[in-house]
Amino acid sequence: MAEIVEPKEQLAATIVRHYDNGENDLSARNESRILYLRNFNNWVKSTLIKETASIFNEDLHGGKLNVLDLACGKGGDLNKWRNTSCMENLVAVDISPGSIANCQSRYEDMKKRNRYIFKAKFIVADCTRVPINKAFINPRARLHLVSCQFAFHYCFESFQQTRCMLNNVSSNLCKGGYFIGTIPDANEIVRRLKENGGKKFGNSVYNIEFECDTDKLPLFGAKYNFHLEGVVDCPEFLVHFPLLEELAKSYGLELKMKMKFSEYFEKYYSKDLNFLNRITALELYPPREGNNVMGMTEDYVKAEQFLKANDTRSIGTLTQSEWEVATLYMVFRFEKTHDQQDD
Repeated sequence: MAEIVEPKEQLAATIVRHYDNGENDLSARNESRILYLRNFNNWVKSTLIKETASIFNEDLHGGKLNVLDLACGKGGDLNKWRNTSCMENLVAVDISPGSIANCQSRYEDMKKRNRYIFKAKFIVADCTRVPINKAFINPRARLHLVSCQFAFHYCFESFQQTRCMLNNVSSNLCKGGYFIGTIPDANEIVRRLKENGGKKFGNSVYNIEFECDTDKLPLFGAKYNFHLEGVVDCPEFLVHFPLLEELAKSYGLELKMKMKFSEYFEKYYSKDLNFLNRITALELYPPREGNNVMGMTEDYVKAEQFLKANDTRSIGTLTQSEWEVATLYMVFRFEKTHDQQDD
């Protein structure tokens, strides 16, 4: 049974309802207009987790890896942790009871199929409002890796919530441990906002509409509604990254890497093309005979240009609409270099 750590606030409750009611139908997911985007995002997360875990494989000299997965959702990353050879313990935390129930059920199914699998603890909590280690089996335990994928931006609703989240990261990390994650790129969002004018922009699969003063965006609480077809439809907040970096320092966290998704793809895609193809993170264009494309004709203009320029018959790609979503995001890694400063 998952531990439950209160409280919940009004906006948090809205987010809970959204994820409690989220998609569970695998067949519907496979027919999704953004199937390849979702697989691409999984490739980014898998590569980040694998790369960071490999550091510990060297540092631990055959030891075991203990992980905290903040905003774990329905357990989409469980297989990524299972594929990490040094994995021993996972603490999975999410604000949504429904998501945690799904995550725990998924883990139990994995245990039935795998004799040797990491141990796991499941906690329902809002990591932006309450300390979570009081629900740990050992509240003073220190973990090697904290992961927060596509969710850290929720804490930028307020200064207090950001501090609470960073405390939950740092206080549970051992020295030399890493904090990794994926977040919306605020600079890119603001750039597109200004380029389009008004308070709203998007394409056929996503849109963003701001609810705050866009002429003078606040450092915290820069709220916008994000809609992504079949996946997300709830409020989010801009993360001013220089401010995050500065705050993280006070919690003993030093930035080691940040990249836009486009940069990350450019750096890593050629190192593991087999994996990229295995999880179908890119759509084959033109499709094989009898198959249809996922997007509209205009989504493949650049793919057509590439085929002609390189005199090749096919290419793995995302539609232009999907790529515009993917390039809204960035990846980061912090290292815990010293204990956090007292508040």
